[in-house]
Amino acid sequence: MTPRDIANLTPEFFELLEALCEDRLDQADAQRLEQFVLRDANARRAYLAYLDLHGTLHWNTAFGTDGANFEPAVSSRLALDADAVRPAAGRGQRRLIVLAVCVTVIAVFSFSAGRWFVPNNDQTPLATHDEPRTTQSQDINRVELVAVTRNHEERSPSRPVMLTDRPKSENPMPEATDDLRESKVDGNTSIVASDASLQRPVGGNMVVKGDGSVQGIVAVINEHLAAGWKVQGVEPSPLADDAEWLRRVYLDVVGHIPPVDVAEKFLADRDLRKREKLLDTLLDDPAYVRNWTVVWTNLLIGRSDSRDVNRPALQKYLRESFAKNRPWNEMVGEFISAEGSFDQNGATNFLLAHLNNQAVPATAITAKIFLGRQIGCTQCHDHPFNDWKQDAFWSFNSFFQQTKVARVDRSDDTGKMKSQASALETKHVGGPTHFETRRGLMQVTYPKFEGTSISEDADTNRRNELAKLMTSGDKPLVSESFVNRMWDHFFGCGFTRPVDDMGPHNPPSHPELLDHLAREFVASGYDCKQLIRWICLSDSYQRSSRFGKTNEQDNPETGASPLFSRVYVKGMTAEQLYDSLLLATGADKTPLATGDHDRRRHEWLQQFVHAFQTDENDESITFESSITQALLMMNSELTQQALSMDRGTFLEKLISSRDPEADKIRRLCLATLTRYPTPKELQALRRLVHEGTTSRSNPAGWQDALWAYLNSSEFVLVH
Repeated sequence: MTPRDIANLTPEFFELLEALCEDRLDQADAQRLEQFVLRDANARRAYLAYLDLHGTLHWNTAFGTDGANFEPAVSSRLALDADAVRPAAGRGQRRLIVLAVCVTVIAVFSFSAGRWFVPNNDQTPLATHDEPRTTQSQDINRVELVAVTRNHEERSPSRPVMLTDRPKSENPMPEATDDLRESKVDGNTSIVASDASLQRPVGGNMVVKGDGSVQGIVAVINEHLAAGWKVQGVEPSPLADDAEWLRRVYLDVVGHIPPVDVAEKFLADRDLRKREKLLDTLLDDPAYVRNWTVVWTNLLIGRSDSRDVNRPALQKYLRESFAKNRPWNEMVGEFISAEGSFDQNGATNFLLAHLNNQAVPATAITAKIFLGRQIGCTQCHDHPFNDWKQDAFWSFNSFFQQTKVARVDRSDDTGKMKSQASALETKHVGGPTHFETRRGLMQVTYPKFEGTSISEDADTNRRNELAKLMTSGDKPLVSESFVNRMWDHFFGCGFTRPVDDMGPHNPPSHPELLDHLAREFVASGYDCKQLIRWICLSDSYQRSSRFGKTNEQDNPETGASPLFSRVYVKGMTAEQLYDSLLLATGADKTPLATGDHDRRRHEWLQQFVHAFQTDENDESITFESSITQALLMMNSELTQQALSMDRGTFLEKLISSRDPEADKIRRLCLATLTRYPTPKELQALRRLVHEGTTSRSNPAGWQDALWAYLNSSEFVLVH
């Protein structure tokens, strides 16, 4: 969609959109807007972009009736409250601004939608196969790396996705176009649109009960996903060979590629239960603790440095918790209710990072991370999409109103102050929380979560009560959100997209499966390792990331509902790349690699992190698939260390060994890509290591070979 397409839309269309978002649309205007949306593909795209923008920005103009209960959607009927009519005010300047932002949003989305993984002929695969892969390690040599030219003309169109069923319109539908048509699914009439963002569940309605064992729960996962494949007529990808699965599970579970010796042993092992045994080994590996400490540190406080938080103390808390496999609900409860200084109680750092501006950021980030709900916009108005209202936001916020940030002096042995520490303290105050509506009216609310209120007395510790409410029941939102986030981590896509925006406006692709796993997670005692076992031992996780003839359009990046008929390719995180590069090359053995490993990695990461200094503590990381990443991998201090011949590095050991040259090349490939080279690769690399010299030992040639592997897409992707 181009700026010209936007400009061609009539001013009336944008007036109706604005009235919709401000809850002052009458029935006649609703039907008029419906006609615009159903007849014009550009209007549909603008409609979706406008509503998405409205849901994330804080408008500074009047809003409609606070009590209105409206859920906008592209549907066969826009059901509105006739009492919600309000006079329209002149907002020409604002409309122009919104128009410009919509153009920008659509342009950016169009550019980024195809960055990572485009199906069929528009994608350059990691490798192609002479024959279908098997799980036997001896077949790995059949894989051949080839360059595939892009062919846009032959690209298959994306499979349309279904809009959520709605009641039929009282007025006749406009004539269907190529972009919009009716489709009969399970006896219901739905609108089918290629650019729809609302999706139907793909698994069908089914109830599969397991026996609570690992095998039983894995069987439930397999049956649910297989049912979805059958309904959609999809044949899943073949099982991943040992090399592909080994590399994937190492990166996902412990955060780095497997050591070359481990890979060599695993590929030669003939034990039929070797994958299950390896997974148990990884879950007990210290690297498991280190990896999930990194993952949750980034989620809880971000990658940016701040004087208000003590990153090492939070990491210490997380390391100890993951090492003991503490129940997730206990950890969440401590993040919510923690008190004390940031160096003595690491759990306090979560709220300390966000407890500013009347605890508004803390309210929003708590819901986003632990409940999987994005409620930031509801501080100013009712959410345009889901069931969170402004009153619910401030009721949730009321739990944090007793909390204050204090400064604690730290003195040395002489009594002289040497530093200050941030601390969380509880103010013994009670009463309501006041907030202002979009109409300028002051209202009050009291601490309430999911319909349950607590005493507003000053003696009640509100955060302690919130921690209990958030983790009570047989399937709290905390469980559902965590399962969804973990599924996204391992598969490259969650049951919802985005993973932290769950709710009726964004239904999960497999609701029954998500519900079952969330309940089983609670029944397991919130056992994080058990959840990882269920996912990693499932049939889908053990399949290849390469699509087959019928599942090439199982690609969530195109807007389709995920079927999980394969594992979706994702880029390494900055931490995964750093640790994998060091492990593969021994770059940390060089004289330049001095100091603590975690500190050096954190300093290296800061070149990709940009903090926006907003009240919401927003930050961005420019790493995955960026020019900065490519330049860094081609020529940087870290790359130079990776290619070093210093004593103890991988290259130094490889070249100085007495192994045959072919075995050295195989080991080089195994160390970087976790597989053996194909015959063509082996032949090409033998020429490369001897290029420009007749010497049997050519260090520059070996450095070139290692550099080529490190700069391949196969190295930087998790597949």
